[in-house]
This record gives sequence, C-alpha cells and structure tokens, in this order.
Amino acid sequence: MSVLKNRIQFEKYRKLADYCLKYRRTIVIMLASGVALTGLQVAIPLLIGNAVTIILASKNAIHGVLMISLEIIGLSAASAVFQYSLGYGGQYLGQKVIYDMRNKLFIAIQGQSFSFHDKNQTGQLMARATGDVEAVRRFLAFGSAQILGQVLLMIGVTIAFWFLNVELAAIVTVILPIVIYIAWRFSQTQAPFWRKARINYGNINSVLQENITGMKIVRAFSAEEKEIQKFDAVNTEYRDDLIGAAKVRSFYTPLLTLVISLTLAALYFSAGTQSLALSSNTVLIAGEITSAAFLIGLLLGPVRFLGQLILIFQNGMAGFERVLQITDASVEIVDRSDAVDLKAEEIKGEITFENVRFGYGQDREILKGIDFRIEPGEIVAFLGASGSGKTTLANLVPRFYDVTSGRVLIDRKDVREIKLKSLRSNIGIVSQDIFLFSASVRANISYGKWNTPLERVIEAAKIARADEFVDRFPEKYETLVGERGITLSGGQKQRIAIARTIITDPRILILDDSLSSVDVETEFAIQDALKTVVQGRTTVMITQRLSTLRLATRIVVFDNGKIVEQGKHDELLARNGSYARLYYSQLAPQEKLAGQEEELEMTETSSQILR
Repeated sequence: MSVLKNRIQFEKYRKLADYCLKYRRTIVIMLASGVALTGLQVAIPLLIGNAVTIILASKNAIHGVLMISLEIIGLSAASAVFQYSLGYGGQYLGQKVIYDMRNKLFIAIQGQSFSFHDKNQTGQLMARATGDVEAVRRFLAFGSAQILGQVLLMIGVTIAFWFLNVELAAIVTVILPIVIYIAWRFSQTQAPFWRKARINYGNINSVLQENITGMKIVRAFSAEEKEIQKFDAVNTEYRDDLIGAAKVRSFYTPLLTLVISLTLAALYFSAGTQSLALSSNTVLIAGEITSAAFLIGLLLGPVRFLGQLILIFQNGMAGFERVLQITDASVEIVDRSDAVDLKAEEIKGEITFENVRFGYGQDREILKGIDFRIEPGEIVAFLGASGSGKTTLANLVPRFYDVTSGRVLIDRKDVREIKLKSLRSNIGIVSQDIFLFSASVRANISYGKWNTPLERVIEAAKIARADEFVDRFPEKYETLVGERGITLSGGQKQRIAIARTIITDPRILILDDSLSSVDVETEFAIQDALKTVVQGRTTVMITQRLSTLRLATRIVVFDNGKIVEQGKHDELLARNGSYARLYYSQLAPQEKLAGQEEELEMTETSSQILR
C-alpha cells in the first residue's frame, strides 16, 4: 500500500516538473543565482571572522580591516543582484506555469463529456480553477525561490563549517539530518489537513454558487435558515481543517527552533572548549567563533522559515492534486482514430436507432431496446411522461452520451464514426433549459457563427419572433442581456435561443420542449415561423403541448424507456391506448381551454365592432 502511495506521490511531482521543465532556462538561471547567492552569503561570515583575527593579531590592522570591509560591501551588493534574479525567476516561473495550467484546466473542462459534469458540482470546478490553481501559483512563484534559496543556504553553511572548523562541522552535520527528518514529519502530518481543506473549500464554493444562482427559489420557499445551516456546516469543516493544520504547525515549528537552539548551544560549547584547550592560539579561535556565530545566524533563518515553507508547499501540492483530478480525468466521449467528417451538403438527415439501450449507471437503465427510424425531412414528436426516456434518446444523436449497447446512425453511419465537431455543428438544439451569455443580443444569436452579418442575425430573429421585443430596446441588437439573460423574460430568452439555432442552418433539429416558456400567442407565432424552418429538415420535437404536436408528421409515445406507440394523431386516438389516455387526461383540456380563449377573443372583437 505504501509503495503504491509513494508511486502516486512521485507521479504527482513528476507531472508538476513537466510543467516547469518547459521553462528550463529560467530554472537554470534560478539555480545558478541560488548557488552564487549562497556562496556570497556564506563568504561574508568568514570575512568577518578574518577581520576579527586581524584586529586581535595586529595593532595596526586598519588597512586589512578596510579591505575586508570593502569586500563585504561588494559581496553584499552582488548578493542583492542574485537575490533579485532568484526572486524574479520564481515569480516568472510561477506565472508562466500557472498560465499553462489554467489553460489546460479550462480546455479539460470544456472537453469533458456530459457525464463528467453530471457528477461534478460547478462550485467544485470553480474552486479548482481559482483557489487550487492560486495555491500552486503561490508555491511556485514564492515558495520555489525561497525553498531553493534556503536549502542551498543550509548546504552552504554546512560546507563552510567544514572549511572553518572540523569539530563544529561535525555537530552541524549530525544535527542537520534530524532537522530534515522533523521537517519531513511536519510535512506528512500536515498534508491530510490541507488535502481536506482544499476539498471543503470547493464545498463552500458549491454552496455559494447554488445559493447565488438559486436565490429566488431560496426566498420563495423561505429557506434562508436552512441554507445558512448548510453553509455553516461546510464552513465549520473548512475551519477545523485549517485549525488542525495550525495545531500541527504550532507543534513542529517550536520543535525545529528548539533543535537549532540546542545546536547553537552545542556549537558555542565546542568553540569555548577549543578556546580553553588552545589558549596559546586564542586569536584564531576568536575569529573562528565569530565566523561560526554569523554562520549559525544564517542557519537560523532557513530553519525558522522552514515551517512557513512547508505550509506553502503542502497547500500548493494539495491544490495541484485536485487540479490533476480534472486535467487527467478520462474523457468518455472522444473521436475515434478512424472518425470522419460529416459534410453538411451531403447530409440527408435519416436517423436510425438500432436496439438502443442506455443507462446513467448499472442500476439506472433508462432506454430499453429502442428500434425505429426517422426518415430524412420527417418531423417526429416524442411524447411521454417525465423520465420516460424522450430527452435521453435525443441526447444520443449528437453524442452527448454514448449508448450502452446498440447503435445510433445518421444516414446509416454510426455517430461514433463521425468526428464530434462536424456531428454537432450539423445538429441544431434548442433546450428547455435556456442559457444565454452575458453579452449582446447579437452575440448570443450569432454564437458559434461569430462573423455572421447583422442582416442574417436580424433575419433569424424575425423567424423566431425575437425582433418584436429586440426592436423596442434602445440599443436594439447591441443590448446586453445580463448574466444568464437575467434581464429577459423566459419567453424572450427562448426566442433568442431558437434564433441562435436557426442561424446555424442545421440539417437536423432537436427541439426539447423549446416552447414551454412562451405565451400562447407567441407560441403560435413561432410555430408558424417554424413551419418554414423545419421544411426539409429532420426534426425531433420533445413536447407535452398539443399545439406543438400539430407540426409533427409522426408521434412517438414513450413509457418507461420503451416506445409503446407511434403514428399520426388520429391513428393513435383511434387505438385508444397510451396516447389516447395521455391526450384525454392532459392535452384535451388544454385544447378546450385554447378554444374557449379563442371564442372569448372573437366575442370581445365583435363587441368592439358593434360599439
């Protein structure tokens, strides 16, 4: 188990190294700057020791001390240059790597299948793209330079001690592995807290995202107290994780300081003993003790800073681990190596379902052996109770999901043999769940067809009856619709979505209850326009509304993942089966109500004429 864990850890570090090695030149400069900086920093205490020796050994030591002082000034100036190079290199490396990582993360999210997004909360994805990536950036931009500099400094100080005094060097060499072991234990003990903290940070984002987007529902059901409790629960877990990490840090940081303090005491004791033993050479010992004192001062910095560096490192690696869960996630729906393009001019629009079975899991089979064909240019309506499989079957045509077994064919070619981009670009979809971008009306209508002339945009808007309200806006087609189209009504958003689909001029249309949010008058106006749009196109209409069924040349009735009936309206009514029951229980009352409204309108019109 530990071998597997170590292998996973090594793989994680290797992948981070792959990001960094793209900028080898920067790493080389940082390494060279770190080595040079260490050499200069270590040289200064040795020079100070020499100055002490010169002062004690000679009565006229002004010239020697002056030269050493000038050397120290020069080394300090050079140290500043290399310190800048190391620090800037870390920031440059961090920003470049994070730029690449953000792009890769966004591309991974964009390229994932619908099933991936079904399983992952939006808030968690947002947390990984922001908080987790930022933790990696902080580690690389700040931590990489600091860790490199401090590690090299500890090594440099140890080497300097061997040149200075063998006994003092032996003490440092013995103590340093102990310090490294404590630091490693610190890292291992703190890691689980940061791993859980990153997860709970994502949970906080999920709750926030759901509440902000669903604020109207929360207020409508007076559920504020319940949502506050939900947020408090995840916030408490996140707080406890950080407190747990702080508890570990509070134990190990003083422990490291204690070890280095004991090391300092041992060094001074050894130096003092040597001074007493070599009383005839106290001048040399005094210089060595002075150098040792300054070297120990250099060593104190890295050791005391070690806890903070470990914190940055653990937080960064925990964040990177969560980023990898997205970038390394397998994509279920991909192009086959032998996939071909679907050329728009060659599409006839025949859709065939051959013994199609599909489920969102082993115990959740939705479609149970669907067999039927849609002829080119045919308008087919899918009808059935909620959860009967209508939308699921339609989603298999553009390969939002792949069949569990069986085949879906367009013009007798398996959709899995067609490149995804060309397949989906030839299928127009208007969903019940309308999403508009925070952009202009024109940008939303021409989405996917970026360079569409305004005239073509207006033409599509007229067909969808969107021009009726767009022309009333002060800025017309340049009007911003707000986030998720918040400034528009449900019917207005739906008409823009229909116009967005029309402008792509697809050979196959899928209308998933696309008129559910429009009023009766607008519905009939759009249907009148759709008669022209669907002409010659293979169209699948998923609906529960009688008025929409009038456009269909065939009605397919679903029940519990199977097709139970199909045919024309009159034929299905005559069979007195599932369709007839659905019609008389749900659709006939709507028809009667529509007739009453029409009669009322005619009465009011007659009254106005008589007056």
